[in-house]
Amino acid sequence: MGLQYGATKEIDQFLDDVVEQIQYKPVRNEIKEELAAHIEDRKAEYILQGMETSAALKKAIENMGNAVEIGVHLNKVRKVQKNPFIVILIVLLMCIGIAGSVRVRRFPSNSSSLTDISYFFYGLTIFFLTYHFGYENIVKNNKIYFKVIVGALLFCLAFFMIQRISVLELIRLRKPQILFAWELMIIPIIINMAYYYKNKKNKSIQLTTLIVAAIILCNSLRFNDFFVSANFILLLTISSTLLYMVVTGMLEGNVRNQLFTWLIGFGIMLAVFLATFSGNWKREFQQCFYPEKVVKNFRDDSYNSILIKDLLGKSKLIGQINLSQDELRSYFTSEWYFKNLDDFDYNYRMQYIDNGDVTQLEDILPVHYQTNYRIAYSMIKYGLLPSAAIILIMTAVYIMLIRMVCKINNKIGKVLAFSCVFALVLQFLLYMFGNFGFQFGWFCNLPFVSEGHSSIITNAVLAGLACSAYRYDKVFK
Repeated sequence: MGLQYGATKEIDQFLDDVVEQIQYKPVRNEIKEELAAHIEDRKAEYILQGMETSAALKKAIENMGNAVEIGVHLNKVRKVQKNPFIVILIVLLMCIGIAGSVRVRRFPSNSSSLTDISYFFYGLTIFFLTYHFGYENIVKNNKIYFKVIVGALLFCLAFFMIQRISVLELIRLRKPQILFAWELMIIPIIINMAYYYKNKKNKSIQLTTLIVAAIILCNSLRFNDFFVSANFILLLTISSTLLYMVVTGMLEGNVRNQLFTWLIGFGIMLAVFLATFSGNWKREFQQCFYPEKVVKNFRDDSYNSILIKDLLGKSKLIGQINLSQDELRSYFTSEWYFKNLDDFDYNYRMQYIDNGDVTQLEDILPVHYQTNYRIAYSMIKYGLLPSAAIILIMTAVYIMLIRMVCKINNKIGKVLAFSCVFALVLQFLLYMFGNFGFQFGWFCNLPFVSEGHSSIITNAVLAGLACSAYRYDKVFK
């Protein structure tokens, strides 16, 4: 039957009484249409039984029940959910990040500025905007986002493969960190696209495989090893989310066939990931687990891992590690590890200290310790117990996020939140491994805590989308 909302005053009055109880206004028109269709079906049944149209309409409305009671019930079922505890924890993590940025500004050798600190406030603003409007926006406009991604990929691949011109140079963006972060931001768009094609048998997995492989290839052609960790996170997050969709029956078709297709797709993505890595996988493995086998000088990431491990071994339960002036000087020049230093290395390091004096712990740490080694620095500077409290807070955030994903019933909301949280957890784990001296690829930023302008914004979007999917779980079908 056709929808008859607005056809009679009786229907209008009944529907208005119902939707006045609905707190979430955008869903009111949808509820009106559903109820109006139901009333029309009832009216048609009564007319077939021999009743007059006006009497049939009146009885159909009466049999619907009390309008206010219906509205109250629908409001319970179709309203936004609040999850204030996880929101408070995320805000707390960003406050920890702000405190860390304020702290490092005390040291002249650091580059932290008020601009760096302001990005945490931008991140908080974007998080709350995404939390309130993100899920609805991405679900409704995903086709547009997906077309933009495909167009950008084709454009980049054409230039990279023919002329190897960086798209960053073309649009005057000089920092590849922006692409590093934005590669993670497009994860929910790709997953939303995969869900959109869920009824096309194997097309969902095949198209997703093609897109991910193209992104990995595109980034690796221009930036080589810089994108190893970002590509790794993209690969694991997309493949794990697709596997979850297959196992839970979200994709149409035989599960065995879907698993076989997924396995082939995962193999293709992994093969592209391995093939496009221009470095030496053996060296990357050794740098992560046996840095002493590949370290050459104090500028190496391998040396930073060795240094951090050694300093962590001196950490106290509470308070800063104790180092004598001779030990500080030995660490600063790297003489503690490289016993035979040439004059160039020694003079190169010493020229940055007035009168050759090394007076504080910060002088001997890796250059980017304020971003890459915030947890390790906290342990070395303030002790294991205070740092453990920070780690527990961060771990609690991810546990709460995972629990939140498990509570989501809406399928598209669940897979979107799953992919966002998975990407956040992987960043957290890679960062933590790096802070204990096991660095894989280039450092990821610690979500919500570590500096990195584009990273702060990207992770705010991912967390906001996950929380937004839970917020709107009962609102949308």
